Amino acid sequence: MRAKKLYVVIVIALFTYGLLSFYFNSMNQFVDFAIPDESPQSHSTVAIMDLHILSAPLSSGTSIILPETILDPFTTTSILTLFLANVVIDRRSGDKPLKLKDIIINEILLNPGIHLRELQRSVGCAMGALQYHLKNLEGSEIVSVKVGNSKHFFVSGYSSDDRDLKLSALSRNPTIKAILAEVFTKGRVTQAELSRTISVDKSLISYYTGNLIDAGILTTVRVFGRERPLVLTEWAHNTIAGLSLV
Repeated sequence: MRAKKLYVVIVIALFTYGLLSFYFNSMNQFVDFAIPDESPQSHSTVAIMDLHILSAPLSSGTSIILPETILDPFTTTSILTLFLANVVIDRRSGDKPLKLKDIIINEILLNPGIHLRELQRSVGCAMGALQYHLKNLEGSEIVSVKVGNSKHFFVSGYSSDDRDLKLSALSRNPTIKAILAEVFTKGRVTQAELSRTISVDKSLISYYTGNLIDAGILTTVRVFGRERPLVLTEWAHNTIAGLSLV
């Protein structure tokens, strides 16, 4: 705010200075014409001053003729005034903060499947204000899906299939995402192989894969005499590929 006021003061001061310079220059010219010097030498001096030009060389070898008046205080001050006025306008137009509603939508757009607590941490607002905006936005600009005890949010149009939304929400968990990536890449993999590959205890692998099987994302393949490997169901494989979840 102080910077804006300072810019305005500078602009007004320069503009006033320019007007005063123009006024006094005009008065000097009036006096010169009102009391001319009749001597021949003075006539030639005045003629030289009136016709004085500045030559600026161009790259082509020619020159451009510039009247000396472009360097007078009024012209220079006017240019500076216009420049600083544009700076003030640009700063004032660029200082408008985003509304909380727009910040929430942008955060959900960049992080599809983000859950409520994570969204609050990212946005940095009070939970009451966040829930107020989410309630007003849901159904028009955002959609949500509940996975376990957590509510996850997406922008409208992300997917019309609740299974896709749940899969996207689950894949935000780093361990689940690593499991899905391994099965997606290798086609089939056992829990023991997953435990070794992603360095996670086998009991935790069993917990997560069990939940993924219950959600219809993974299924097992019967293999005689060996541990049943895990594979992705067809829709889950298509969703992971289509939404680039891994």
